Amino acid sequence: MATFRKFAFPDGATAEKLLGEFLQPLDFAVAVGEIDKAVCVDILFHDTCPEALAAFVVWPAPCGVHSFSGWDAQYAADYQEFATSPK
Repeated sequence: MATFRKFAFPDGATAEKLLGEFLQPLDFAVAVGEIDKAVCVDILFHDTCPEALAAFVVWPAPCGVHSFSGWDAQYAADYQEFATSPK
């Protein structure tokens, strides 16, 4: 199932290395830019988010400064499930 996630990497080199290694041909990434000194990228994965990228997932209050068309509702549901649930 396709997955939309937002990421904040500590620097451009880390983002480039990890995205180069883990993005698949049908995944779509949008460089959002630098926010609060982090390199931010939104990715629509054709499947699930690779575990190696999970540490960089962020959950801005829906939907942040960028969203993929038609994905706002799913992001909001995932936000409720993952970002607001007790750890």
